[in-house]
Amino acid sequence: MSVTRLVLEGIELAPGELLVPAPAARHARVARVTPGDAIEVLDLAGRVAIGRLLAWERDACRVAVESVVSGRGEPPEPARLALCLLHTAAFDWAVEKATELGATEIVPVVSSRTQRERRPDRPVRWRRVAAAAVAQCGRSRPPVIGEPVPLDELIARPGGLRLVADTAGDDGAIASAGDGFTLLVGPEGGFTDDERRAVVAAGFRRVALGARTLRAETAAVAALAVVQQRLGWLESAGR
Repeated sequence: MSVTRLVLEGIELAPGELLVPAPAARHARVARVTPGDAIEVLDLAGRVAIGRLLAWERDACRVAVESVVSGRGEPPEPARLALCLLHTAAFDWAVEKATELGATEIVPVVSSRTQRERRPDRPVRWRRVAAAAVAQCGRSRPPVIGEPVPLDELIARPGGLRLVADTAGDDGAIASAGDGFTLLVGPEGGFTDDERRAVVAAGFRRVALGARTLRAETAAVAALAVVQQRLGWLESAGR
């Protein structure tokens, strides 16, 4: 069954009637949602109101909220993607797909071979891309996305299982210690030898993604899926 999802931030969601104002209701109008059709309202803070459209009131719509769920579609533990900066379209695409795959945090990383980000407003755009992806895929909250950080700062951070996508990696069993994982993916052209040594010395375990050479944005998506599969998280992703 097709469900139209709307985003309405900063509101307390609860069973009953909910008036969705014109800007937030626009997607439902474009999708030609009619009274009786299924609709969901997300607050992007972890709660999803599930219900049906009651009526249109000019460009706003009134929704009958039947139930509210929390944390839907979220991984059981933090799933942090640390991705070296790429050119604009590639990084935007990676943010969208990583959001769909359940990343709880996306850390833009600056390394020797990264595409330099010259626009200070890019993190704002990445957050918009992530919010739209949340509504599309049915999870309940977008990943945290901060400002770009240098590679040496990223690898000095503590935080659970630490992994790096690397052709020299292995495909053995992995397990989280309860604080999820941080997955590091390099830029186009890969890390320099010195950077690779520093990453491994910092305790990052190398994870292989197969014999083919992948673009960085493809590697990020593939690695997120592979790691979560090996942790057994994908089986519960939709709950």
